[in-house]
Amino acid sequence: MNYLALCDKLLKETGLSDQGVSSVVGQSGLNKKAVDWVNRAWTEIQNLNDWDFLWNTSYFSTVIGQQNYDPVDNLALSPTLYKWINSSVRITQSSGTGYLTYVPWATWVRTTFSSGKPTSFTIRPDNLISFNTLPDEIYTIYFDYYRTPQQLSTNTDELLLAEQFHDAVLYKAILYVAAEQDAPELYQDAQAQLNIRLSAMGTSVLPTITLAERPVA
Repeated sequence: MNYLALCDKLLKETGLSDQGVSSVVGQSGLNKKAVDWVNRAWTEIQNLNDWDFLWNTSYFSTVIGQQNYDPVDNLALSPTLYKWINSSVRITQSSGTGYLTYVPWATWVRTTFSSGKPTSFTIRPDNLISFNTLPDEIYTIYFDYYRTPQQLSTNTDELLLAEQFHDAVLYKAILYVAAEQDAPELYQDAQAQLNIRLSAMGTSVLPTITLAERPVA
């Protein structure tokens, strides 16, 4: 279902409107609330976990002598990087590819760094990536990350989520309807249905943890 279809279904299934809604833009009253509730429901579901559908991958080239890189300004990521997957950062040069060692910012030694091939990195509080050396040549850095939650804005916007789980967004939105209408039975039923779908999502669209051996840089 696209954004419009979800809003239409919410209005009809909760009895808020027999007519549904013809557009997600320019609405008022209950129609506007339905549009906002669906978008809010989808955002909150995305924020529950590091879902597979929010995963992405990218790369960038180092600049000789530059230690820090901004994911927005330097990497030009689209969609926007929300969280680095620290175990995925790897460096490539003509001799091959190896993984870089992640060092938490709290234990990162902030001193004068020498020139050379990076072997470790940290993620600063401002989300910049910082290497333990000043790159002495151009290296290619590959990494995985989680994108910022998708925001719905047009009628035809499709959820990143597989369609079989779209009802999770619907039942999450019904919780808001039930809370506003002070309808405890509707709330309990929607919560039960939502839990079933979130459990299924947890089985299908959460990443699998592996402990494979990895070459180091």
